[in-house]
Amino acid sequence: MDELTWKILALTAKRGLIGATREDFFRETRGVRYEDLESAIRSLEAEQYIQIEWTGPNKFIVTVTEKGSKLAAAEYEKQLKAYRDRIDAQRRAVGGVEKI
Repeated sequence: MDELTWKILALTAKRGLIGATREDFFRETRGVRYEDLESAIRSLEAEQYIQIEWTGPNKFIVTVTEKGSKLAAAEYEKQLKAYRDRIDAQRRAVGGVEKI
């Protein structure tokens, strides 16, 4: 899962039933072009991970589906495990000594 797709899914899952607006996405994902954001959102919708409610031209609210919520939880666990593995590898590399 690429970074933009993960950020969209994670933010949407975090917002739950409230959903996330276009403005929320731009606030959380700096430097993204609207076209890239819309493309990633439509891709997630096609996979049935999110639902989009269009509130106006180029304005929307995105909510996570049950399928999307499960994917977000699984991806979070995967990323957390990778992070913990990196920390463990770094600790082993310095002989188990933690530097403060």
